[in-house]
Amino acid sequence: MMNRTGIGFCAALASASLLCFAASAATYTVELDRPEGVYRCGETATFTVRLVSTNNLASGRAQRAVLDNFGKTVLTNMPFDVSATGVAFKVSGTLANPGFLRLSLPHTKSSLHDPFVFSAAFEPKKIKKGSPTPSDFDAFWADARARLAREVPLDPQMVRVPERCTADFEYYRISFATFGRRVYGYMSVPTDKSKAPFPVDFGVNAAGFGAWTNDMTGENDSIRVQFSVYPFPPDWKWKETGLEAQYKALDADAKAKYGTDSYCIAGIAESREAYFFYPVILGIDRAVDWVAARPDIDRARFRYEGTSQGGGFGFYLCGLNHSFTKAAFYVPAITDTMGYMSGRESGWPKIVERNSSTPERRAAAERWAPYFDGANFASRIACPVRVAVGFSDMTCPPCAVYAAYNEIKVSDKAISNGIGMTHSCSGRFYSELGRWVKDQGAESVK
Repeated sequence: MMNRTGIGFCAALASASLLCFAASAATYTVELDRPEGVYRCGETATFTVRLVSTNNLASGRAQRAVLDNFGKTVLTNMPFDVSATGVAFKVSGTLANPGFLRLSLPHTKSSLHDPFVFSAAFEPKKIKKGSPTPSDFDAFWADARARLAREVPLDPQMVRVPERCTADFEYYRISFATFGRRVYGYMSVPTDKSKAPFPVDFGVNAAGFGAWTNDMTGENDSIRVQFSVYPFPPDWKWKETGLEAQYKALDADAKAKYGTDSYCIAGIAESREAYFFYPVILGIDRAVDWVAARPDIDRARFRYEGTSQGGGFGFYLCGLNHSFTKAAFYVPAITDTMGYMSGRESGWPKIVERNSSTPERRAAAERWAPYFDGANFASRIACPVRVAVGFSDMTCPPCAVYAAYNEIKVSDKAISNGIGMTHSCSGRFYSELGRWVKDQGAESVK
């Protein structure tokens, strides 16, 4: 049986870009009657729940156990006795169509924005994306890349950072021009030139703000590149420099200019070019080209890894740019942006749902959202890919992740199922998939 306790549950703030991770005391254990957590449509999945402790339960919330399709279709809604600790509580259900059957339990104090969830998959490799592929999708992005190259000089800036350099690597700040702004990141280059040509480890940061968006470690045997999506340079001294104020200003500017509550959904209701990620995607894409043109890199080992927002950017960049030779996307965001059209939850950041203050805004967001759906970039990916998905991920729903994964056409692909895993991706997946990315002779990780 697969088991999950209420430890390390991730509460995702629906109205914020921060993808947060909240530890909690054990509240529940949940087991499925099938170890792999995967069923055929029409089969019955049985969840066995035990309330371990009442100490962490939130007060003033409905004490119910709910089964749904990871969407709005509720299959079961029954009382849940929050006083009966240690007693086995069973609930069963099925899905007639491919998707995820989600069990939601009463909220805990550390996950007030979302209930505790556990889900089972029903023929997940048959899930279809909700977002249509625009007929001019390829032409749009080809024209955008060509126009950027024609109209905006690359203007690469590479500044050595002595205090971050070590005996193993040189450390640099890097940035490149794109439409209306610059993209910023870090790069490290090994000092031992006898190891050249070097493999490249490329990535884009997850969303939110903190150490993970402001720092990068160097490597002694590969060129490492890490980009931020924000329109200001990251800084490992972000606390001392007060850099978080610029991040907060970013969301304030989005609200003032577009009436949205976060950068990640800003501009999509105006036009494709106004969407926040449009110049970012193009700017980092040309940075990939710049790195790939270095004489000291091994083009046969040009690798990508990214988590959440960074995983979504993996779909973008690997779909647009065929410099990459291997890629791993961990609990990727920005996938199946219109999953709601198939009756299930869309992937973060739910750009249509959160641009629906008027019918006109929603219609515009629906028109442009498919151009930024990782699922529509997936079929353009040409390199081997591995994906990690959390079956209990409320930020990047497993149905949305699978919808994008299923669009990848390369034969060398695999997905690792995190049964009971939330948006806090398991270290095991980072270890296994990271090892596969870097090992030229590694067998597929299933």
